[in-house]
Amino acid sequence: MQTIVAQVLTSVLAFAIFYIVAKRLFWTSILAAIEERQQRIRTELERIDELRAKVQALEAEYQTHLAQIEREANQRKQQEIAEGKRIAEEIKEQARREAKAEIARMHEILELEVDRVKAELKGEVVRLTLAATERIIRERLDDAKHRELVARFVEELSQR
Repeated sequence: MQTIVAQVLTSVLAFAIFYIVAKRLFWTSILAAIEERQQRIRTELERIDELRAKVQALEAEYQTHLAQIEREANQRKQQEIAEGKRIAEEIKEQARREAKAEIARMHEILELEVDRVKAELKGEVVRLTLAATERIIRERLDDAKHRELVARFVEELSQR
């Protein structure tokens, strides 16, 4: 039994010596390395949180900027639509003015044409009247006197 106690005491003493030596030589450096690693991890996690906050702030800023750009684009689009409508109205108004001017010009041409046709018709009536009168009385008057009589007759007819 003594040998067992001696062995246990030797083992305990060897373990205590190993513990003291390991603590002084290895354990403090291992704990320091672990502590350093934990600190690096904490620092990296803090840096990641800061970067995440920056990214979120940038994303919010970009969303705001994008919304502003969309509003401006819609405003410009509405302005362009309004400008297009205004130009279309100007074109319509110009077409109306041109159509009125063309109608007025056509009326003038028509009036001139009606006057020309009336003059031709008057001449034709005079000629036919002279021919009819000549046949009726079978005698020939001098041409100037004859035209004067017929013209007076036609004037009387046109006044009725």
